[in-house]
Amino acid sequence: MHSISRVATAVALSAALTVTATGCSQEEKKAAPKLPADFCWNAFSAEDVQPLLPVGDNLREDSDPFRFSEGKWFASCLLYIDGNDGFHAWAKMEDDETFAERELYETADPDPIPLGRKGLVWNTGATTHIACRPTESADLFPGKYLRLSVELRGTKGQNERKTLPGLLKQFTAFAEKHLTCA
Repeated sequence: MHSISRVATAVALSAALTVTATGCSQEEKKAAPKLPADFCWNAFSAEDVQPLLPVGDNLREDSDPFRFSEGKWFASCLLYIDGNDGFHAWAKMEDDETFAERELYETADPDPIPLGRKGLVWNTGATTHIACRPTESADLFPGKYLRLSVELRGTKGQNERKTLPGLLKQFTAFAEKHLTCA
């Protein structure tokens, strides 16, 4: 009789451990979808962006060509995870550096960063301006300043103030080289 209860206890314990272990292994497998090698104009290192993406199964990129003209002052790259915003990088040509939208970022309690002009970082984003006048070999594009921003979406409560300036620095270097800013 005691041996039957021991066997039943052992079987129940084994089943419970199997369920627990299976649950853990399924949890460990959850991760963000793998980034392609050439996402967002090749402006960012995949190994730097990958850990910042929310967990999900499917990744889709929606991006504009990184070109500016009289009719096109804005370029954007959005990474969607399972249909929801995950990462957003954008650039906008501007005539001046007044940064009219700065008030919008003030609610995020931003910190200044030494990148470009008026660089700011907050928990889920970073932005700056750079002077960018086309050289003779560059395509004609409007504006004298380029505003660059990176934003994480779907990472509520996450604080990436230490990571985001590095991504913004990559984006700035890419933009200056790509647009041949003087």
